[in-house]
Amino acid sequence: MKIIISFLLYIIFTFSPSFAQSVIKGVVLDRETKQPIHGATVYINNSSSATSTAKDGSFQLHQKIIQNQELVISNIGYEAAFETITTTNYEKVKVYLTRKITTLEEVSVIPFEKDGWAKWGKYFTESFIGTSKFAQKTKILNPDILRFRYNKSSKILTVIANEPIQIDNKELGYMISYDLITFRSNFSENTIQFEGFSYFKDYKRITKSILKQRRVAYQLSMMRFIRSLYEHKWQEDGYVVRELTKKENLERKDAQEKLKTITSLVNTKYEGKWNSFYILQSEIIKDSVTKYQNIMRQPEFYDVLGKQLTESDLEKGSLGNQLKEIHHQNYIHILNRNQKIDLDYFNSNNAYDESSRLKIADDSSIVINYQGNYTPAIQWSMEGFFAWYSKVGNMLPLDYTIQENNK
Repeated sequence: MKIIISFLLYIIFTFSPSFAQSVIKGVVLDRETKQPIHGATVYINNSSSATSTAKDGSFQLHQKIIQNQELVISNIGYEAAFETITTTNYEKVKVYLTRKITTLEEVSVIPFEKDGWAKWGKYFTESFIGTSKFAQKTKILNPDILRFRYNKSSKILTVIANEPIQIDNKELGYMISYDLITFRSNFSENTIQFEGFSYFKDYKRITKSILKQRRVAYQLSMMRFIRSLYEHKWQEDGYVVRELTKKENLERKDAQEKLKTITSLVNTKYEGKWNSFYILQSEIIKDSVTKYQNIMRQPEFYDVLGKQLTESDLEKGSLGNQLKEIHHQNYIHILNRNQKIDLDYFNSNNAYDESSRLKIADDSSIVINYQGNYTPAIQWSMEGFFAWYSKVGNMLPLDYTIQENNK
């Protein structure tokens, strides 16, 4: 069974060293009362750059400025908000926060689970934080804020948080504040989607071991692959990228149809009693049904590899402000011949190789920048290693650089 994960992460187009340091200035107000909000957290999304508002609601954040930065404002009791920062509005930002509505649960047809964490906590942690060696030592510090709702008919689990999720990543040396916007797991489609805003804060003491682990996390990351794509360094960085098409497994499709017909017959004529079915008729034997069931364990589609791709095969062009637009009609298949994959991936996924498969939605494009950001992530689905690894427990801020290991 393959799990396709599409991450709807609001992650920012941040800044290049070629731009001068500036100060983002603004004020945060209550939308209803228009009164200033003191102590609200103001940060650049998915980065380590943050400040907080003063008593009069004002803030100043020293930051390099280019187009399309996302400035996130978060405060307990309010919905998180973001403001797109440009080279013209960065000194006059005004943000209104809306108080969270606490009565939605009362009017919902499907209530939240009373013992949600006890029932779904392990699954949520593995889906959101991950199961890698880094993720295994990453802990959610305030699980009591999470609310779980499961729709049995649609087989969809949704999770919300009343305040930012506080996460301690011991291996990578970060305290992460994550404003969860949406978490949705569709068990029928085997897909997981989550979106949110994240702020990274370094441990007070960064050891050589932490720096080493950050480098390992970076080498395996989707962020590194996107940076390599942007800089045309696939060959230098060890990436082999090939076109991939999905070919339907006709044997499995035939077995599925036969099993469906047989099951319908058993349910209607033999009241669902398989033993009676095998005894009272001779056309279909148990071994045949077992054979069809075994075939159903095969993948629904086969991966068929095509030509090797270059970075230019994905690029549609430059958008200015150091942004590039990419698109590809088919899946792309990614291997890194220089990188040793985390063994936990094979142990927890029954994976047959270390490849990743990525697909941009039809007629859509992804915009990337030099820091490894890509958006809208909702248009890019992942299978294989990147789908497993692209979790919060392995995340690095977009302002991470390899040079930090030389501190």
